[in-house]
Amino acid sequence: MIRTIVVDDETPARQELIYTLEKFNDIEIIGEASHGVEALELNEKLMPDLIFLDIQMPILNGMDVARKILVSQHKPYIVFVTAYEKYALEAFEVNAMDYILKPVSEERLEKAMKRIIFNIGKGNEEYLVKLDNLLYDLSSKDQQTIAKICVYHVGKLIPLDPKDIIYATIEGKNTIIVSTKGKFQVKYTLSELCEKLDKYSFFRSHKSFLINLDYVEVIEPWFNSTFNVVLKNSDKKIPVSRSQSKAFKKLMNID
Repeated sequence: MIRTIVVDDETPARQELIYTLEKFNDIEIIGEASHGVEALELNEKLMPDLIFLDIQMPILNGMDVARKILVSQHKPYIVFVTAYEKYALEAFEVNAMDYILKPVSEERLEKAMKRIIFNIGKGNEEYLVKLDNLLYDLSSKDQQTIAKICVYHVGKLIPLDPKDIIYATIEGKNTIIVSTKGKFQVKYTLSELCEKLDKYSFFRSHKSFLINLDYVEVIEPWFNSTFNVVLKNSDKKIPVSRSQSKAFKKLMNID
């Protein structure tokens, strides 16, 4: 049996993948994590053979988790799960690394599992070299793509430095960025923004909010282990949901 952990910050996506994986006789699900910090803790505690690892997550994204696993004592086989094809088109295939695109269908997973099981059986020395190369390639791509976020305003493009973004939210069906330069509507979803800004101090505090932790001025404990945060240059109280509170406390060193 291949002892497996599933990591995804979106509960429905995580549960759907677990449900599909449980149909494979070779797979035993031994744990699940909702963010990167928890994934690292489970890796050391449970020592799985295989991790299905979502790329886009708060605090530590999948690539950051993989980097830390690469230098940890226990190095399981990692299959990356992503909704963003741009991650999967070049670097993954060049380095012959396994990945699965969301939404994960049973048919797609069945095809992938044959290759995954075969690769796990080959041993990990060659795999670790490939993983190291993949992370290097993706790091190079990230450095080229997240320097600025361009937004439209009265027919013009305005490049925003990530450090000027206070928070992003959803208003109606639109994604809004609130920054030191003003308030702007953007074409990205919050998840896509989180992907672009994950090398900076951004945290998905709630399904409707992405906050810049460098602007946190006050943290107010709320009910059911949740929080409200007040950000500099903003009078809006932003919630930290219960599902994100553990990660937030760890990140902000709250006992």
